[in-house]
Parts: sequence; structure tokens; C-alpha cells
Amino acid sequence: LFQQKINEFNLIIFDRYARQGVLPIAYFDNIARYVKRGGAVLIAAGPDYASANSIWRTPLDVVLPAEPAGVTEQAFHARLSDMGKRHPVTRGLDGADANPPHWSRFFRLVDTRNITGSALMDGPDGKPVLLLSRQGEGRVAMLLSDHIWLWARGYEGGGPHIDLLRRLSHWLMKQP
Repeated sequence: LFQQKINEFNLIIFDRYARQGVLPIAYFDNIARYVKRGGAVLIAAGPDYASANSIWRTPLDVVLPAEPAGVTEQAFHARLSDMGKRHPVTRGLDGADANPPHWSRFFRLVDTRNITGSALMDGPDGKPVLLLSRQGEGRVAMLLSDHIWLWARGYEGGGPHIDLLRRLSHWLMKQP
């Protein structure tokens, strides 16, 4: 798939993915080229992204907008950054205007450094929660918490997960 049919993909999603020998390292190089040529990748990261088996430690690192630097475990509300208040992916998300936002808390965040993307959502101490990046002709998004499922389950009232993920997918695939 990541060798011969990769150009047929609209979007590649890594959901809490850690290298465990399933994908050969050469496939990550193919994915990086796919992005640079106009493809799209979404990373939903958890502690795996900050581990020794992180996809950061593959040839894919050249298109990823942030290097892992650890994990923060604490309750927080994701908030729209100044850019997030204006960007079509996050602008006008239901519940974002309240303080704190009217959506449930997250309890884990992947810490990052060497950020090259734009943060649309922030967490504790201004750390990015959602990063978007253009790489060559392609696009990459990183959700740096694996707790968006709390929004889907309605925990503490949930959150606008469907709207956010739909908008994110459309942005990644360059669809209005």
C-alpha cells in the first residue's frame, strides 16, 4: 500500500501509532515524499509519539511539524489560539467562546519542541494541542493528545469532535 498505491490515497492517518516492525522503514520515506508532492497526513498522538518507537524516529520526521519532548499528564481544557480563532478548521467551534470552553477536559498532552507548524489549539502553559503544517505541496496535522475520545463519549459534556475532525480532514485534503 505505501509503495505502489500510495498516490491513490487522499489522507493517511496514524492514530497513536508506534513502530513495531509492521511497516518497513522505507515506507515512511515513501509517505514523506507523498506529503511533499501534495499528500496529507494526520497524526493523532499519544505517549507513543514520545517513545523510542515514535514515528518521529523515521524518515517521516522531515515533514512532521514538531519533535516529541515528553508527555504531560494533567487535566486541561484545550483552547483556541489567536490563530485558531481565525482559521477555518477551528473558527467558530461550538463552545470555544466560553472561559473555560464548553467542552470536556483532556488529561494528557505530548510535549514538543522545534515546532514548525501553526498551533490552532493550546493546552497548559501555552503548549500546542493541534498543529497544522504545509510541507512542500502537502499538508500535515498533529493532534497532540489522545483524549479526543472523551469528547466523543460525552465526558463532562463532550466537545465538537465531529465538526473538528471533519474540518481537519477537509483542510488536509484541500477541500473547501
